[in-house]
Amino acid sequence: MSTEVSVSPWRIGNPSTPLIDVTVPYANENRNRVLVREWQRQGGESVPAPPMQLPRHSEGTYRARIWKQDLLDLFLEDQYSDALAGGTGGPGGHLEDRIVTSVTLSGEWRFATKGQRATAAAGTVCVRKNEGLWDFEIARGTRAITLVIPASEIRFPQNTRAVIAEQASPAAALLLAHLRLWAELADGLGTAAAGAARNATLELFRGLMNDQVIDDAEFAPALLRTAMDHIEARLLAEPDLDPKGIAAALNVSVRTLYRAFGQAGTSSVMGHVRERRLERARADLLSTHLTVSEIAARWHFADSSHFVKAYKKRFAETPTAGRRSAEDI
Repeated sequence: MSTEVSVSPWRIGNPSTPLIDVTVPYANENRNRVLVREWQRQGGESVPAPPMQLPRHSEGTYRARIWKQDLLDLFLEDQYSDALAGGTGGPGGHLEDRIVTSVTLSGEWRFATKGQRATAAAGTVCVRKNEGLWDFEIARGTRAITLVIPASEIRFPQNTRAVIAEQASPAAALLLAHLRLWAELADGLGTAAAGAARNATLELFRGLMNDQVIDDAEFAPALLRTAMDHIEARLLAEPDLDPKGIAAALNVSVRTLYRAFGQAGTSSVMGHVRERRLERARADLLSTHLTVSEIAARWHFADSSHFVKAYKKRFAETPTAGRRSAEDI
């Protein structure tokens, strides 16, 4: 017999009436045909049946139960399954135009595609790009909350098909808390509130993705350019310009910001801030009559001696010598 692990439930759809509730003896010679037929009868187009196959056992019963809740163009499923193998995604296949996220509460899902593997173990969040074909295996007694998002809403990193995060990580925990609350309140929300909840879900989802990966050949340079433009615009106005504030303004994590600078092989975030302030200070030194102390204060150096030391290290001469050389030309 199957053994279902007791987990604090999410409120997904009508908790007393699953859309799918299928039981098939493993020893049944027609078990796969019976499974698909019954699944299609119960779920119809609302919960389409993926290609799937039951293992052969001489005893025991396979059971699958699914509750579903539509959240505008997103949806959540509370899924329970015993041991099963199958496929999903692929052109014209099961949920091929979606991003599918498995929040595994017990048991384990294993996915494989073109040499890439992803394991959605208990306690993890597994985000998959479903446009390609995935093979999957489900361990007996597996329960997961699945979030399904239109693929057009999320840009996956290049050459990445799956992203794994810990459910306890701050970005994942925030997303899951929001989803749980939205699912509980969904029936009472008006159109405007539901739309806001939907948009908040996507923003939190993007935050989770950005917090986990930044190996996209397009995303990293774009983030770097945006960060540098942000820094340039605030060099003078914000004396306490720092990575935390820059990352918050760009809606990315500090780690993501650091990795964007690191991948470019450029200086660190604060190294770039200091470099640009020194260059702007040098421009003032050569084009104005401000004193060295005034320039140091204008560009937010701690004091003039700190400025002189940093200037000499960068330009191989003191500010006074640099100004004198420019006047002699």
